[in-house]
Order: sequence, then C-alpha cells, then structure tokens
Amino acid sequence: MARCLFAALVPALAACAPPVRPPAYTPRDEVPLAGTPTGIAGWPSPEWWKRYDDPQLDRLIDLATKDSPNLEQADARYRTALRAVDTQKANLSPQVRGLLDGSHGFSDIKLHGQAPGATGSTQGFQLDPGRSWSNNVIAGALFTWDLDLWGKQKDAVAAAVGQARAAEAERATASSSLQLNVAMTYFNWQAINARLALAHEAEHQAEDFRGLVKLRVDHGLDDPTTMDQADAQLASQRQQLAALEGGAALDLAQLAAIVGVSPQELGKLDARPLPVADTTLPPDARLELIARRPDIVAARWQIEAASRSIDSARKAYYPDVSLMALGAFLRTWPDLGSGTRTDLALGNVGPSIQLPIYSGGRLKAAVESSQAALDTAVAAYNAAVVQAAQDVSRQILTMQQLGAEQTQQALSLQANVSQDRRTGERRNRGIIDDRQYITTQLQVIEQKDSQLQLAAQLLSTNLTLINALGGGYHTDHLPALPAATAKDETQ
Repeated sequence: MARCLFAALVPALAACAPPVRPPAYTPRDEVPLAGTPTGIAGWPSPEWWKRYDDPQLDRLIDLATKDSPNLEQADARYRTALRAVDTQKANLSPQVRGLLDGSHGFSDIKLHGQAPGATGSTQGFQLDPGRSWSNNVIAGALFTWDLDLWGKQKDAVAAAVGQARAAEAERATASSSLQLNVAMTYFNWQAINARLALAHEAEHQAEDFRGLVKLRVDHGLDDPTTMDQADAQLASQRQQLAALEGGAALDLAQLAAIVGVSPQELGKLDARPLPVADTTLPPDARLELIARRPDIVAARWQIEAASRSIDSARKAYYPDVSLMALGAFLRTWPDLGSGTRTDLALGNVGPSIQLPIYSGGRLKAAVESSQAALDTAVAAYNAAVVQAAQDVSRQILTMQQLGAEQTQQALSLQANVSQDRRTGERRNRGIIDDRQYITTQLQVIEQKDSQLQLAAQLLSTNLTLINALGGGYHTDHLPALPAATAKDETQ
C-alpha cells in the first residue's frame, strides 16, 4: 500500500513544478562584425608581448603578474568558486554524525497532600523519598545519505562548476588587462623618449637661430623685434621639452604603480625604437571571438550556471529520499551507590522521505528567481558580445584612419626633407643665410615628431586591438547556449 501511495505522489508532485520557460532574450551565437576586413595574421598568442622581442617588456610583465593585487583578487574568487564546487559535491556523499552526552542530576522530592473530601489535619499525608543523585550517559551515531534520485544535487554541482568556470575566465580577463596596461605604458614611455631626442635637437636649432638673430640685431642689420620672435621660438621649444620630460617621468611612476614596485625597483630602462604595429585582423574573427574573449566565455558560463540552478530549483518539488540509520546506547544510574542501573540499546535503518506538501510559495519563488537570474545572465552575455564587436570594430577603424594619416604624413615629411636638402645646397652656394636653413630644419623635426606621435597612436591602437581580440586567451570547452525565443514573462 505504501509503495502504491509513493508511486502516485511522485508524478503528482512533479506535475506541480512550474514548466521551464525559454529565456526572455535570445542569446547571440555570433559576434556582429559585419563589414570589417579580415587579414592573414594569426590570433594573439598567450604571450603576445614577446613578439616585440623586448627583454625589458618581458621583465616588466613578469614583475606585474607576480604579485598583482588585482590578480590576487581574481585568483581568490576562483579558489572560492572551486571550494563551492567541493561543497556541493560533498552533499552527494553520505554523512555520519556522532553524539556523546553525559549528565549528572540531583533531586529532592517532598510531596504534601490531603485525601479528597476529608477534613482535619488527620486526613493529610506526606511523602518524602529524600534526596538522590543520578548519572546519565548516552552515545549514538546517525547515518544519512541523500540518494538524489531526481538529480537535484547533481544540478547544484553543475551550477557551481559553471560559476567556477566563469571565475576562471574572469581571472584571465584581469590578467589580460594588466598585461595591456604594462605594454601601453611602457611603449608610451619609449615614444616620449624618441620625441625627447627630437626635442633636444630642436632646442639646439632654436638656440643657433637666436644666436644668428642676435648677431644681426647687434650689428644693426635687423629690427630688434626679430629678437623677441627668436626668444619666443626658443621658449616654445624648451616648454615642449619640459612637457616631454615630465611625461616620461610620469610614465615611469605609472609603470611602477602598475607593476607594483617602487620606481627605483624598476631598474634602468633603455630607450628602444618603437616596434611596427600589425594592422591586419585575424580570419574568422566573427565566430572565433566568442571563444577568444574571456569576458564572453565568463558570461556564457554564467548562463550555464543559471540554467542548472533552474533545474535544481524545479526538482525541489520532488520528494527528498534519503537512507538513514541510527544506533544509540543509554545508561542511567538512577541512585548512585544503590547498585541500580538501567541500560537501553536501540538501532534502526530505513528510507526517509520528505514530501513538499505546502511551502507557502517558497518553491515557486525559488524557480522564478532562478529564471530571472538566467534572463540576467543572457542579457549580460549579449551585452558582452555587442561590446566585443564594438571594441574590435572601433580599433580597426581607428587603425585604418591612423594608417591613412601615416601615409600622408610620410609624403609631407618626404617633401620637407627634399626642401631641406635643396635649402642646404642653396646655403652652401651662399644664396641664402643660415636662418632659412635652420627654419627648414625645425620644420623637418616637427614633421618627424608628428610621425612619431602617429606611430605611437597606431601601436597603442594595435595593443588595444590585441586585448579586444582576447589577449591570447582561448578555450576549447564552451557550454551550449540555451534554445531561446523572446516571450512575455507572464506566459
């Protein structure tokens, strides 16, 4: 009879569980990069910064990733998520709890009374067993094992695994961001150093120009106002030089802060030529970006965790079936010293079934909360996909723009170099004086400085593109996206 009742209750309770509805939003299965060009360059490698063959940069990134607070936080979150997986897995294993209890008791009983209906003191009575001391000792063990017949605990484990995989991808995001910041600050310092060399050259040219003007003014060949112009030109060059020196010092301080050491611990950094930026986009960026961006991977695992949480919440409508066993022993000495004692031993084993007959809406609220978490996870995933497309597209368009500017800048520099050469020839023949030649030299220096700034911007954009492409991260294991159709939540 009990078996028949249980067999009838299970499908009835299962039918009470609310149906799983699709997510309110449709998960994107492709990054929208329509219209962007593709090239033949490979994807960034996990150690993409080594392509620049710069031992100084390698050392700085090693220092930064060694004791970074941001990486430590991300790693701590990942370890916490792993321990949550262990906790859920432990719920699948049997448990044994022990009990040992001892007590010492004292009693002093006095009973006074009177017979019903009697009058007078002669009808009263008194019982006085006296004082007594007693000891009680009980020892027992309880064995429980949730059989998880419906897979509720296994779904909880899967949800915890999804959270751990998401934390792992978020740790990769923190690492990629740190590597990008180190590389960008380092190359910006290199670019400033290259511009400083030009600024010093321009300062010397401006000093020579001022010296020539002073000689002409002193001999009455030029108006004194030309001296003011020469002084202003020299002051402008020195102002730019001071700004660049301050920028270089600031970059070193910022680099030390990112790496997590003092500026002295950075050691001596030598100026090196800027590397040439790679302006091509890897093939199949539209599809591969989903597996290459750690933030997208993390958002996808959040979807998986939310889906499994829904399954676990729905199965709370099913009966919990556990196997239980109890063993206990009780010994009592009712009156110490009397030689009297009482022993009791007991034990039982069998299944335990808990039926969710009435929960006051708690089970339904748990399912709806899990469903809302899934909608949130899908929305966050779609936002990450769109943001990835925007990041990549923005950097590609910026690189195209800077590439076009670089082409025109090269033509302008070529024209100024040619003019400088002809001016030098005319000066050597005595047709013009040194002032015009120095002016042409300053124009060439200015063009070279502009060319350096464009090269630095292009390299910075290239580094940002590498980060937008995932920064060398890749995973071959991704959970499937849930089938989804946009529906009203009230349905």
